[in-house]
Amino acid sequence: MTLAYQSATYQPNDCIALAPTWLYQDFEQRALQISQQLQQQKINAIAVWFEDGANLACTLLGCWHAHVKVLFPPNDTPESIEWATQNADIWLTDQETAPSVAEHFAHFGIKQNVQKNEQSRPLIDRHNQTEIWLKTSGSTGEAKTIIKAAQELWLSADVLANALSFANGNHFSAVSSVSIQHIYGLTVHIMMSLAKGWKIARKQQFFPECIATESKQFENTVLVSSPAMLSRIDWQHFSIPNLAGIISSGGALPEELSDNIRQISEKPVIEIYGSTETGPIAIRQDTGLWQTLPYSQVGTDEQGALWLEAEWAKDRQQTADAVEIYPNGFKLLGRIDRIVKIGDKRTSLVSVEQSLVKHEFINDCYIARHPDQDRLASWTELSEQGVNALREKGRKFVIEQLKQYLAFNQETSAIPRFWRFTDKLPRNSQSKISRLDFEQICRETVTEPIWLSKTEQDDTQILQGKVPLDLHYFKGHFANFPLVPGVVELQWVYHQVDMLFGINKPILRIDNLKFQKFVRPNDLFELRLKWEETKNRINFQLKTDNEMCGSGLIIFTNE
Repeated sequence: MTLAYQSATYQPNDCIALAPTWLYQDFEQRALQISQQLQQQKINAIAVWFEDGANLACTLLGCWHAHVKVLFPPNDTPESIEWATQNADIWLTDQETAPSVAEHFAHFGIKQNVQKNEQSRPLIDRHNQTEIWLKTSGSTGEAKTIIKAAQELWLSADVLANALSFANGNHFSAVSSVSIQHIYGLTVHIMMSLAKGWKIARKQQFFPECIATESKQFENTVLVSSPAMLSRIDWQHFSIPNLAGIISSGGALPEELSDNIRQISEKPVIEIYGSTETGPIAIRQDTGLWQTLPYSQVGTDEQGALWLEAEWAKDRQQTADAVEIYPNGFKLLGRIDRIVKIGDKRTSLVSVEQSLVKHEFINDCYIARHPDQDRLASWTELSEQGVNALREKGRKFVIEQLKQYLAFNQETSAIPRFWRFTDKLPRNSQSKISRLDFEQICRETVTEPIWLSKTEQDDTQILQGKVPLDLHYFKGHFANFPLVPGVVELQWVYHQVDMLFGINKPILRIDNLKFQKFVRPNDLFELRLKWEETKNRINFQLKTDNEMCGSGLIIFTNE
């Protein structure tokens, strides 16, 4: 069988996007202007970075019409910028702060003489073979380039659009909390909106309150989101106006959260499982088995890892996800590389993580084999209760509580031996943790605060910082009631004096040294440093909650 394409339902005066309003005939005209400009300049490839989803949709259609390759850097790191610059003729963006080498969407091709079409017509050739390049963000530490054809994106969007049990027509709108620079946001927020005739909400929303505000302007909102965002919403007390349904990807929704959203919102929740390499693989509308999409086939290799054969994927695509296949669907067991052997025991890291996050001390965690030891390490985001427990009873107490909790349903070998605590795990827009970041946090000894900002007021430097939960100096004498020793506070002061003032003189003495209040884990603090040149000294004050913690005068020699 051949997958039937969805027919976009836009008419010339239908609305593509709001704020400002963009009608289909103007949208199409703008895409053709871009196409004509690209052909005139003989451009073969462009790199794109867009904040506005409707602008990106327009640019994509223009590029494909001109058969111009499109590159999607996943972030603005030097590595990603270099990758895009090496492989593209120009950058195209809608950001005002873009590099001078970038062309701006608002001006590119705007003078091309293209007439509006008063009759409805297909947006583009759905069989187009023009390439897009997607650079993975390198969650395993090894980034790579995935090449797809425009036809594959259309097919991916169409098979999902056909499988979606609701929301057909332009009285629905896609509001997204995920990046359009990645395959999920690109396929669902952009391509599926075009396939189903939805309005495209322009900007990615980073907070639940912003999602609610954005949704107010639409008649029916389809929220395109992720487990990371959906878990941040207090569904019991927070509502999204005009919500018609939710689409989630980037990891499986925890069962309790999934059921909670469905029961409270009374709206459909559709989960999508797939990857950059494979495109979509399966969906589910409850917490049961994943349902393979039409026009595709799945199986497993000798390690039990899922493979996909589908019309929208080149050849057979092998994943690293372990599954159990049943007659009516399949169950995800976790990645093969997330099933490790510790000693003689096979351990599912996903299972350990799912157990651990149920503890009241934990908001989130990432567990993997320690980079230098044959035991597990946990990078753990503490909840408010967890932070309070660490502050009042110490790191050792928290670890023992977590180990005892895991012992109820995990083998001894599956209980992490190494623990690193934070108040927020640095997950990317796809809810992934960088393997390189994990390895670094396992190996480093934390001796410095987290410096948040620096301002200057007259001759005083004002720094804002936070005390890390994993500060090295909490160990030993301060194990049961962690606090920053006074000598460490002085060490932080010395370091900043050196960094900010570059005073290359020996210290003679410290006068009026006072420590008046404890500095504790997770405390936000302010450090003020005033250079009194005529007196050859630094006046320092360290405060939390506007209360003095430490102060003194550092006197330098005259040498």
